[in-house]
Amino acid sequence: MFTLFLPSGLHVGRSNIRQVAERRFGDVQAFLTSLFNLADEIAHSDLVYTFFHPLLRDQQDVEPQRMRRGETAEVESSGSGSLKLSVQYTGGVLSVLILHAQSLAVTPQGLPPNPYVKVYLVPDPTKETKRKTRVLKRNSHPSFMEMLEYRLPLDVLKNRSLQATVWHYDSLQENQFLGGVVVPLGSLPLRQETVAWYPLEYIPR
Repeated sequence: MFTLFLPSGLHVGRSNIRQVAERRFGDVQAFLTSLFNLADEIAHSDLVYTFFHPLLRDQQDVEPQRMRRGETAEVESSGSGSLKLSVQYTGGVLSVLILHAQSLAVTPQGLPPNPYVKVYLVPDPTKETKRKTRVLKRNSHPSFMEMLEYRLPLDVLKNRSLQATVWHYDSLQENQFLGGVVVPLGSLPLRQETVAWYPLEYIPR
């Protein structure tokens, strides 16, 4: 059980709402920093993701116009990092094992990223196939070892591509795109396990 409190005494009226908002901005920042520094089962729980993460952050796709100009340029020019995946179809289920990443780009502050992987089976206009790994802290060479599964017919999967993108999680700002891979599932022998490293690249919309 844990408890976090914002400072009390918040009174908001029509005439002073701007002043109150500015004064309390630091309090809110401190509260969020404390929250996201708690144990992983709290900081990355469904409740925290639902109420404290901007909706845009969960819904954003690989759209360069939504990224800060510096972040987009960094990914396009560096092309650094790679992602290791295992893919196999058996028993009516496509299993995608997110194994490792290596040589991920550092943050704008020069620190190792807080990486996580987001996966879609594209085309997917309704984002029904969205899956995410947990966030790992301060690691440019993370081992995720997480299985993501899709129960879809094989003939449907052969017309899809596996899109896996790596992101740096930032608790107070927009998440940073680190690179991604697109693997046409029709090009893989899906009934056999395929394990491979894929270079991370810039993925246009």
